[in-house]
Amino acid sequence: MKPIDNKTVLITGASKGIGLAIAKVFAAHGHNLILVARGQARLEQAARDIQKSSDSDVLTFSMDLAGENAVEELFEKVKQTGLSVDILVNNAGVGMTGYFAMGDYSTMTNMLRLNMIVLTQLTHLFLQPMLQRKHGRILNVGSLVAHFSGAPNWSAYVASKHYVRAFSRGLSRELKGTGVTATVVSPGATATDFVTTADATNMRAYQTRGGTSVEKIAEAAYSACQAGKVSIIPGMFNKLLAFLGELHPRAIAFEVFAFLSQKKD
Repeated sequence: MKPIDNKTVLITGASKGIGLAIAKVFAAHGHNLILVARGQARLEQAARDIQKSSDSDVLTFSMDLAGENAVEELFEKVKQTGLSVDILVNNAGVGMTGYFAMGDYSTMTNMLRLNMIVLTQLTHLFLQPMLQRKHGRILNVGSLVAHFSGAPNWSAYVASKHYVRAFSRGLSRELKGTGVTATVVSPGATATDFVTTADATNMRAYQTRGGTSVEKIAEAAYSACQAGKVSIIPGMFNKLLAFLGELHPRAIAFEVFAFLSQKKD
């Protein structure tokens, strides 16, 4: 696929972590940015930092995409600017750990809405103009956990990332020959705010040091997106884990992942 150069990129969850790293990579390659996140102060600081280190134009929208009608509102706001979104990066998402029956249902449904419904709505809205122009890219940020059949202690979150992977792969096939592609990037355990906000600090899966940096994840995601690849797993160790998670009998991989999903006392 021919790369889409110097075009406008909309990135959700762009004020920190993987989203911010992806924004910086696109800016470094000459793209103009539309950044979306909840925290206005942090979002505006991210925009200033990017503008200092690049020639990119950066537009920000501070909003909670999980709110009622928020996705439609964002689409209309972007439409009013007259900008065409050539690349959509669905990065906004949250995590939640703990036993399903003991979890707060409101928090859980908010997570599921943001991780799945919002991603789907944004894709549907911004995909239509891309198809009309016959060029565009969709980049969905999934997770390595989607390569395992499930896990206790964060069952709903893992299921939501299964959706992102399945949706992205199916959409990719549907878009064949249209000039638009869909890519899913599946990071492994990474040192971001996700660990604390999802209450995963003492989970075995996050006890090992190192892992693929957000910068390397962003570079891999950018390259795969521009090349129109279906999926990318950044980091050799993560690729190995994904391979093991798919091996039969998957019951063995499930038990290993269940162990890693336990929290230390």
